[in-house]
Amino acid sequence: MKGWLILSFTLAIGIALGVGAMTKGPALVAPYLPKSISGQRERIDGEVVRKQREGNRLLLKVATAQGPMLVTFTQKVAELDLLLEPGDRVELITPGYATFVEDPTLERAKKPAGAVAAPSSPSTSSGSPQGSQEKTWRYGVRVRS
Repeated sequence: MKGWLILSFTLAIGIALGVGAMTKGPALVAPYLPKSISGQRERIDGEVVRKQREGNRLLLKVATAQGPMLVTFTQKVAELDLLLEPGDRVELITPGYATFVEDPTLERAKKPAGAVAAPSSPSTSSGSPQGSQEKTWRYGVRVRS
């Protein structure tokens, strides 16, 4: 009889721990998991309307199909400031649409269809009066050489 009592008590404790782990476990473990596996994520596509840099953070106003979003980046601020311009299409990965979003994952950034990153051939003018100051393009920036 004592064996059955220990077995049933162990089974009851196991069931209680299982139910508790299922209900409270994800909330307790989520802060320690990477963002990519910590739950349902949604891809939100939008257009950068305005960009503002304030010290060590970058603020973007993004127009989406769900409505406007104010996106704040606090990591890789300098890189994102160089990458993004008003008019660019961005794809953000967030837990869901929200008016204010902090540090979402930037999945993709596209320039507008009419914008050209850099000309395909350098523009040089051999008959120019400037002679040695020919205009060339390097990395999307016009350089005088």
